[in-house]
Amino acid sequence: MYLTPYQEKILNGEYGWIYAKAFELIVKIGEVLGAEKLISVNHVHVSGVSYSNIGDYGLEFIKEFYVKGGLAKVYTTVNPGCIDLSNSSRLISNMFYNKQLEINNYLEKMGFKPTYTCIPYLHRRPVLNEHLAWGESSAVIFANSIYGARTNREGGPLTIASALTGYTYYHGLHLDRERVIDTVISIENIESKYYGLIGLWIGENIENKPLIKNAVNDYSSLKILLASAAASGDHGLIAIDKITPKKSYYMSDKIEKINIELKDIEKYQSKTLEFDLKDSKIIGFIGCPHLDPVEFTEIYDYIVNIYSRGRCRLRNYLLISVPYIYNELFINEINVLRRIGVEVTLGTCPIVSTISEKPDYVITNSGKAYFYLKKHKNIEVYLSTPFEIIRQLCE
Repeated sequence: MYLTPYQEKILNGEYGWIYAKAFELIVKIGEVLGAEKLISVNHVHVSGVSYSNIGDYGLEFIKEFYVKGGLAKVYTTVNPGCIDLSNSSRLISNMFYNKQLEINNYLEKMGFKPTYTCIPYLHRRPVLNEHLAWGESSAVIFANSIYGARTNREGGPLTIASALTGYTYYHGLHLDRERVIDTVISIENIESKYYGLIGLWIGENIENKPLIKNAVNDYSSLKILLASAAASGDHGLIAIDKITPKKSYYMSDKIEKINIELKDIEKYQSKTLEFDLKDSKIIGFIGCPHLDPVEFTEIYDYIVNIYSRGRCRLRNYLLISVPYIYNELFINEINVLRRIGVEVTLGTCPIVSTISEKPDYVITNSGKAYFYLKKHKNIEVYLSTPFEIIRQLCE
């Protein structure tokens, strides 16, 4: 791998041992992948910070960078941890509360922004063809597919190393040749409420980089589709016709064409609301990926509206996950929802935390949550729409 004289000095420890260690990690990964050089990045999003996932080993890894004087060189945001940062949730266990706060403390003292969200583009929108080093699969695919930025799907240690050095390896989706579309998928005549199912199907059945035609121009629906495909598959880029900036991807000379119809996603469709609500312990979960301000406001208005008309008394848990900054932006609305009985968690997510009361079922609009809750937590999951979930849980 080619390194500039300045990069050689970093690797040789002339700017400090901890930066040499971080730089060495990036170089080694790049060399294994065959990267020819390193590139500067403008924004790092650090994943792999939940104590329930990384344990004491991960905590000590992060602590070492802090103790040795590591500081962020570029704008750096942080993924959710395993605790509700308002410490008010009945559903998200606080068994690792002190451990998670210790991790958060090290990250913040290194200059990482205390965002604790899986939608880092809420805090800083990527620009066309800029290079990023992001963890978190749903954020990576959104940055590449909606904004036309360039980032691979990085692991937690690599993102920390990139934050401290400002570099990543020049390989994968940073390269033009890795952003070539060779499959065109038409989803005409499929309602957007099925986009989570479509994403799951694409992730499981399409290995190449596809372009989707006839998708609705709706931010929320596309966010659900892309996150689902990134969860069930290994997708970091799915071009959306008329939405993904054309200068950020290229079309192959040989294109495979596929039409997805409702019958193709029946295996997921069948898992929708086939149970007795009265006799089951249920969690309705909305907010995977985290709700953006528009989505949160729509959900808030809907719940308050039906509650004010006496049409909503929650029989089961309704869990809404939002970014940590909503503790400032929407604290009044959050308090209203909590008085109604809604669980609003800040800076966390059930996927990376421990659920204190295992339910019989989870109902969610998220294909990503469907995939991970079934696979890693062995929970039966059903798919629906946000407003239908709310209606189902209200008497």
